[in-house]
Amino acid sequence: MKVVDGFLMLCCRLEEHLPTMRWGRFRFWQVVLLALVFLLGFGIRIYDLKDPPLDFHASRQLRSAIIARGIYYQLNTQAEPAIRQAAQELAKLEVYEPPILETIVGFTDYLLGGEYFWLGRIYNALFWCVGGLAIFLLGNSYVSFPALLAGLSFYFFLPFSVVASRSFQPDPWMVMWILLFALALYRWSVTPSWKWAILAGMFGGIAMLVKVMAGFFVATIFLCVIFSMLHFHNLFRTVMPWVTAVLAALPSVLYYLLSHTQRSAEFFSFWVVSLSGLVLNSNFYADWLAMLKGLMGLTTVLVALVGVLLTETRARWLLVGGWAGYVLHGLVLPYQFITHEYYHLPLVALVALSMLAVLEVIFSALSRQGWLWRLLAVLTFVFAGFYGLYVSRSILYAANYALEPASWQRVGQAIPEEASFVALTADYGLRLNYYGWRSTSAFWPSSADLKLFSLSGNDPMSYEKYFKEVTAGRRFFLVTAFSELDAQPELKQILDRYPIYAEGNGFRIYDLTQAKP
Repeated sequence: MKVVDGFLMLCCRLEEHLPTMRWGRFRFWQVVLLALVFLLGFGIRIYDLKDPPLDFHASRQLRSAIIARGIYYQLNTQAEPAIRQAAQELAKLEVYEPPILETIVGFTDYLLGGEYFWLGRIYNALFWCVGGLAIFLLGNSYVSFPALLAGLSFYFFLPFSVVASRSFQPDPWMVMWILLFALALYRWSVTPSWKWAILAGMFGGIAMLVKVMAGFFVATIFLCVIFSMLHFHNLFRTVMPWVTAVLAALPSVLYYLLSHTQRSAEFFSFWVVSLSGLVLNSNFYADWLAMLKGLMGLTTVLVALVGVLLTETRARWLLVGGWAGYVLHGLVLPYQFITHEYYHLPLVALVALSMLAVLEVIFSALSRQGWLWRLLAVLTFVFAGFYGLYVSRSILYAANYALEPASWQRVGQAIPEEASFVALTADYGLRLNYYGWRSTSAFWPSSADLKLFSLSGNDPMSYEKYFKEVTAGRRFFLVTAFSELDAQPELKQILDRYPIYAEGNGFRIYDLTQAKP
């Protein structure tokens, strides 16, 4: 019992021993615990590694996998010419952001001599760990080790964090760069130097280049930290903040505004301007809160907001900037915020950082309790961490998509080569693209798409008119989403006029060239 009591006293006497520790001064047990959290955090993200990338927002992951496949075959000049050409043609998808991560995965495929979509999961798991390291280095400046370890456990073991941060898409990588930017900017606020100013600008610039939505966080964090250090009349007396701002903004300006001007304008017009009216509807905020409740719980968010008030001044302004960026992100892109969970992925890191001050208060109070209560508290935190791991593992284990590739291959084989076709299918035809090696000529909108068009101010769709437009010159109409077909009886009546060309398990192909009398 004396051994346990000594261990707990060592963990809980925070205010006396731990705040000033750095890497070289960590005790052995602290290094072991920290390594364990990182290893478990990485390990759970590569569990069920080779299951098809359909477990979380399949359309986003498949898009990255298709682009990475195209890059692999572009580099692999020894591949069969027909397959090589097909892969590159299928990879010509709509441009959202520069395919940096996809290029890394495609190049790694080339080095390994094969196509491995799950490399995207490994890379993002590693990037999430680097983000955790940034949280550690940042939080170690103002809280003690036990509080920091508990905060990192939330960051790594929250089930939403596990599922979303391993997905093959740029968002987990974007979060890493935002955290590195926040760390560099914080270090600059403590010790202003050109090193930290340049690093902050570079990290912020890469974050926004990877995905421009990072700009909400980079801009607000930067402004809050700078104005907390320099009053307005002092902004023009030092050059370093301006250099940081230019370095952060320049890559995105060159890529999104100058190189892809039309695409950026279309995105802004549709997703921002036409849907801006959602913020005036109370249902939007109810849906936002419901989203948060499902992802991490409203109590967790409230505790994190209280933690912002308890955080030391420099870090507090950084957190205020992060929360302001999160709110601004939701107000500018309201539709995605209530329909796409991964838009909330930066909040995992923000909540973890914001909770540190609350955890510090808790552990500080525990240090004055008896050994039994401290033991129970430690066991509670350990249970919470392992429960998160258990739930995450259960979610990944339950999501088994091993049969999907063969099913979509059969769909692709049922459609004649070179035949043009319209499709009512899941994930905008990307499953058929990736596994069936076929690209649709046009998509029929789902009921969710029709709702989106209505929200953006478009008139209700005339099924007859639109059907004629979208099927003009097309030979087949493919249906794999039968629940969507049932939800659109007008479309179902139109398709009943045409004979079935082929039918199988999970798909039906209508022949548009032979209308029934």
